Amino acid sequence: MHDIVTAIGCIVLLITILGCIPYGIWVIYSMFKKKWKRVGFQIAIPVGVYACLAGVSALSSSKAHAEYLVGLYDVEVELGPAIFEYDSDRSFNGDGYSFAVYELPTNIRKRFESADDRLLMEYPKHPNYRDHWQFERWREAPFDEKFKEYLDFALSRYDSGHASELTKHFGAIRSALQRKGTFYAFFYNRPSGYLGDVDFFIVDLSEGRLYSINHNT
Repeated sequence: MHDIVTAIGCIVLLITILGCIPYGIWVIYSMFKKKWKRVGFQIAIPVGVYACLAGVSALSSSKAHAEYLVGLYDVEVELGPAIFEYDSDRSFNGDGYSFAVYELPTNIRKRFESADDRLLMEYPKHPNYRDHWQFERWREAPFDEKFKEYLDFALSRYDSGHASELTKHFGAIRSALQRKGTFYAFFYNRPSGYLGDVDFFIVDLSEGRLYSINHNT
């Protein structure tokens, strides 16, 4: 559904770019002829079409995000506002860093307090746009040191120099990953053999925190 809406949006944008000049001339001609009723329709119709497309796109995006969260945590959830959030500038190809801390939602807490084989062997699910990435399913701490490279990449030292509060949260994450009751999972991509992209997720039952990290280079 989201892909269809995106395709429709691209088609409409292309039509707009190609047709705006002659359409604008037509509107000006109608104004020059003082055909105000026609001018009203000429303005109202495209505005109405774009409003409908914007509404459909917003609904589609909301639905896609809800499905993405279910695919991560095996439960329907609304995260609410972040306790702390950091987003670096992104390059033209999307490289950058995002970090968010949320109050742990009750339904995620309940799901992970009763973690079973389904959660630990089938989740998180691959989102469509991460099909070419690899992944590690949910695991309970203590943290397995064989994944240290991925954790260090997620806890970006470069970005901690730009937002001092990140250092505090990085310390909280490393502490949480040393005790039971903390769960972690991640997606990763190794273009040309080197680690270039990571999505890292931590559920901390003890402190009631949910961490979501994205690092692309």
